[in-house]
Amino acid sequence: MRAFAAILAMLLVLPLAASCVKLERQPVEKRFYALETARPAPGVVPALAASPATMLVRRLHVSPRAAGRELVYRTAPSAWTADYYNMFFVSPADMLTQDLRAWLAAAGVCANVVDPGSLAAPDYILEGNVTALHGDFAVKPPQAVVEMQFLLLKSTGDERKVLLTREYRKSAPLSGNTPQELVRAMRESVAAAYADLESDLRTVLPRK
Repeated sequence: MRAFAAILAMLLVLPLAASCVKLERQPVEKRFYALETARPAPGVVPALAASPATMLVRRLHVSPRAAGRELVYRTAPSAWTADYYNMFFVSPADMLTQDLRAWLAAAGVCANVVDPGSLAAPDYILEGNVTALHGDFAVKPPQAVVEMQFLLLKSTGDERKVLLTREYRKSAPLSGNTPQELVRAMRESVAAAYADLESDLRTVLPRK
């Protein structure tokens, strides 16, 4: 009986002791990035005459493979991974669309660049798809890859006329295998695509 009582006492004490133990875990440290793709200042890129028109820039559609906020890596010809600890601050669709509108407004390709919430009647509508936005570590040297498709429509009442369709594929080599370097190279690639888009838009839009 004494042995049984001792065992019973131990069984009662062990849960109490365990409840006093606090397991300490290191907090998961996530890092957040923004591309912040800005058009070079007018002193670097000459300002050209703007079209007197209004352009509506719709929200860009991003391929499901790159639509999440995690940085995406291609590690082999058919192998992909998402980085849970290194992420964009906002979704790629919102980030790229905001930067595109700001770029085109700064470029002056149209007198007004608006979003779908505007009550202004647009003369032109720009739509775009982002089909690739990732770091390619399956090639040597590794690089950032950006692929975009754009469609420019002329809006006249209820009619839409396609004026321009373009695809852009840009890449920039990485000087190191770090998330910061990948974001920098992505920014460089997106800026190159936006610069080519701006140039192509000027070929079809009327000027003042």
